[in-house]
Amino acid sequence: MQSIWRLFLLLLALACLTPSFASTQFEKEIEAVREVYLIATDGNARDIRRAAKKIRQLEKQYPGNPLILAYKGGVLALRGKEIGKRPLDRMRETEEGLHIIDRALRTLRSHKGHYLEIVEARLVATYVFINLPDSVFHRLREGQHIVKQLLAHPQFEKMPQGLQAAIYFAAAIAAKKYNNTTQQKHYLELALKADPNGKSGQQAKIQLKHLTN
Repeated sequence: MQSIWRLFLLLLALACLTPSFASTQFEKEIEAVREVYLIATDGNARDIRRAAKKIRQLEKQYPGNPLILAYKGGVLALRGKEIGKRPLDRMRETEEGLHIIDRALRTLRSHKGHYLEIVEARLVATYVFINLPDSVFHRLREGQHIVKQLLAHPQFEKMPQGLQAAIYFAAAIAAKKYNNTTQQKHYLELALKADPNGKSGQQAKIQLKHLTN
């Protein structure tokens, strides 16, 4: 699971944003959040605290911003990846993170930011939902629903190839969680087609090889 989280954040940081979105001051600051969040996905407690601190600082500048809320919730949800250690504490923190992500998703309904900012917030939520243990947190179905919404986004065909591939890859993960190998293969093939030379395409290619072996 850890490698999937890292792949997603790396793709998001490098491939999914248009020049116009990336040129804003907000986007430059979000880039720094992505960097610390990527490091925190390894699960090191110090890195998670560092990411949380960075996000809190940015939240003061942009209170109520749904993308920042999504990352804030994601940092807390990282604690739920290894619920075997101090399970009650980790579950409480993860549930708190999920509540924050829920608030981010509600805020998106009236948010007027760049559409890629909205897509990113939803994709952050999606990867959290589909990667947490569903027997404990019961968020897989919701994550799959968001993936379907992203696939049906009216701007999907105009999104950068890396972002399209990241969405297809999320759909493949969800399909795998439901033991739907046919659908998993279908979305991996789409990810490979969307971004054949990128990291997501290469990862999809590897996963496809595993399915055929």
